Amino acid sequence: MILLICGGIVAVYLLLCVTVLKIPKCKSTAKLHGKTVIVTGANTGIGKATALDLARRGARVILACRNESKAQSAVAEILRETGNKEVLYMHLDLASLQSVRSFAENFLKKESRLDILINNAGLLMGGKTQDGFGTIFGVNHLGPFLLTVLLLDRLKECGPSRVVTVSSLAHLLGNVDFNCINTHKDLGLGNSDFALLKLYSHSKLCNILFTHELAKRLKGTNVTCYSLHPGGNTGIGKATAMDLAGRGMRVILACRNQQKAEAAINDIKNTTGSNDIVYMELDLGSLQSVRAFAETFLKTESRLDLLINNAGLVADGRTTDGFGIEFGVNHLGHFLLTCLLLDRLKESPASRVITLASMAYRWGKIDFDSLISTKDLGSGRYSWQFFQAYCNSKLCNVLFSHELAKRLQGSNVTCYSVHPGVVKTELSRHVSLWQKVFIEPVARLLFLDPKTGAQTTLHCAIQEGIEHLSGRYFSCCAVEEVFANAKDDAVAKKLWDVSELLCGLS
Repeated sequence: MILLICGGIVAVYLLLCVTVLKIPKCKSTAKLHGKTVIVTGANTGIGKATALDLARRGARVILACRNESKAQSAVAEILRETGNKEVLYMHLDLASLQSVRSFAENFLKKESRLDILINNAGLLMGGKTQDGFGTIFGVNHLGPFLLTVLLLDRLKECGPSRVVTVSSLAHLLGNVDFNCINTHKDLGLGNSDFALLKLYSHSKLCNILFTHELAKRLKGTNVTCYSLHPGGNTGIGKATAMDLAGRGMRVILACRNQQKAEAAINDIKNTTGSNDIVYMELDLGSLQSVRAFAETFLKTESRLDLLINNAGLVADGRTTDGFGIEFGVNHLGHFLLTCLLLDRLKESPASRVITLASMAYRWGKIDFDSLISTKDLGSGRYSWQFFQAYCNSKLCNVLFSHELAKRLQGSNVTCYSVHPGVVKTELSRHVSLWQKVFIEPVARLLFLDPKTGAQTTLHCAIQEGIEHLSGRYFSCCAVEEVFANAKDDAVAKKLWDVSELLCGLS
């Protein structure tokens, strides 16, 4: 476990927040006409966004992916958005060294140049590759390693050229056990979630060490190489608002930070052409702010058709009312907000409440005695304890929707909890650097890009014919059976009663 260290570490963290960890934005105006680029894992997420940008700059872009259907769909989308016809798919399965060799052979036969190789693909899952290596080790390091080595001569012919490997801040938790590699063809043993997280961290360290050694071996050539941490972005809520605005809905962004909210509104307006988007201040860490928001909303807005409880965080500290901040923001603020707006929701012909939970609920539990005495779902200052408190808050989200559905029976309001999928967000933006190191790899396990991550929320918001599934939990745009801890009627009712008490509703 990683201890929260004050003083100097906090100072370093604050410095990093405005330097290394700031939200990245590529400012280069470079054009890439006549250049050829390979992007692995380019059919979704960061890889797809990278391929799209490079295609806009005029490059010939090769999407090196395992899934042909998804890759061809991505190629078609990039062609539509950029007008660049020099975008194509070539099959590459990094979990098979034979596939890597076949890809390199085909590429060298068909393509006369290679200017940029972007080793983007990566995963977090158990199992073995076709060659018997641990899947994380094989796909995240060994496949990209072999691919780079096989294509180095072509890169040297076309210099100045570059090799870019997507690593992660998680490398700080990694180490390389060569004995384990030699005996088990893997970076470590175990199939638990924590063991997989460690394996992922080890593989990200491999990415950086690979780049470090590659740079030495490339001295005197015209090829350079870099590893990177892609950073994070906020976005499920914004992506959801963007889609709903594009469908003609009036959208209210209920946010704490006015400057960021107004920037998001401008972006949404420019993208969708909708002018029916407004900002209203809401700080879920303050029950007074929740009440003020509800009061203002009810005075100024005549209807409410969708309430999307999207906000969430992993952080230390207390709310203004003295609650643990994860419990206060992730559950209690949303609970009070929903209760205060229920009557307005009932006035609409068919309204819905969607609450973003997470598959992390599976590891959650609720200690009511501790909750009542400490006003928190957990205690401690270790990274795992932060994550455990987050899991507990996500369990609250699912139980809240479970109980809310019962109380809404006979009304025209339905409710759903959702797991957004594997989305990279600023979930851990409030914690220390060392806890961020722990949480961000977990976020990769639990959470797709914001636009993709918003799809399950949108499904529950607008899909017809799911009313009979009120109170259920959705993942990947489909209803999913929850674990026993998330459908316990007695616990759900007790959570509701305790939440009412803590919010001053009873």
